Amino acid sequence: MMLVKMVFFVIAFTAFAGALLLVFHAKPIVAALGMVLATLSIGVLFIGLHVPFLGFFEIIIYAGAVMVMVIYIVMAVGLREDGPEAGKVQAPLAYLSAFAFILYIYMVLRRSNVGAFPWVDKTFGSIASFGNLLVSRYAVPFELASLLLVGAMVGAIVLSRRHWT
Repeated sequence: MMLVKMVFFVIAFTAFAGALLLVFHAKPIVAALGMVLATLSIGVLFIGLHVPFLGFFEIIIYAGAVMVMVIYIVMAVGLREDGPEAGKVQAPLAYLSAFAFILYIYMVLRRSNVGAFPWVDKTFGSIASFGNLLVSRYAVPFELASLLLVGAMVGAIVLSRRHWT
């Protein structure tokens, strides 16, 4: 049981490190690779929590397809930086607000009375139950999310074009 907890916390720390890399690294390619690391780790956490469909969905869709598209767009748009230098005031404020947020989350969790996770049946998180919910209860939000992704792709294509001929 101790080994399972250690593996869980190592993977969770890897996800956290990838998220920090995404937020705080100055180069967009390295930040995108930090997001890949975070999404891969979250997918592995889902698989470890016995929800393999969501885990593989996270790995294939987000760490695979979406991040390839993000890296391609960053490379296509270019990395020219024009304008005034940023970071003299923003960086300390960002660190201060991040610390305040983490302190707030710690205080909320400290006051909460969270016990053991309740038992769930074997079908929870399976492909069949996910599919049934997707086509019955969550059909409209799923379609709205797909429209949002199509709009984001169209916007990315428009931004990546250098010249309109």
